[in-house]
Amino acid sequence: MLDSTVRHQRRVRQRCGGWRYRELMGRALVMPRARQQVFQWRLRRCARRASAADLVELFDYGWRERLVVCWLIAAGRRSELRPRIAQDLGDPRPQGDLSLHCVALACLGTEQDARILRDYLTMCLALVGEDERHCQADAMGALLYLDHDLGTDHAAAILAAGGPWAQWPGSASVSLEEQRCEIAALVAFARGADPGIRARVA
Repeated sequence: MLDSTVRHQRRVRQRCGGWRYRELMGRALVMPRARQQVFQWRLRRCARRASAADLVELFDYGWRERLVVCWLIAAGRRSELRPRIAQDLGDPRPQGDLSLHCVALACLGTEQDARILRDYLTMCLALVGEDERHCQADAMGALLYLDHDLGTDHAAAILAAGGPWAQWPGSASVSLEEQRCEIAALVAFARGADPGIRARVA
């Protein structure tokens, strides 16, 4: 029974390109542009071909797989996986880091995604104590990116004087414009464009 389960999980990882996680940890963002374009094309192709059932299952395998599946949702704009992203963001004690969930929502790019981020921020900024699994800065950057892209203002209530963002202890060390630009670069990468990170590092 165990061998059957292991074989099944291996097939799911293979179908969803689970082997890509090492590149997606950061190397893909600074590849030479020609090589990066090939990687992006393959990532988007895999994102289109992966079944929704495989992607949902991959979420539960571990942090590496969650990293890959979030990039696949982002690159393929797999909006049918939005409920799972929202479910994870709604958990006060999530199973792992949520930063790429925010990137996926920014790539899906609708007002519904902005509302999910707004609700997440309202919840996590009010939590007592630090929890590194939450990603307040990334979520704020993604919400600002969507507000800028959609012409909306969902971040206004959170950023109001004395509001949730001001009361969060980590807010003083965060540049909101830098966070928005960082999310914009990751969205560009997921969509096949040059994220510009290699040039900035150089």
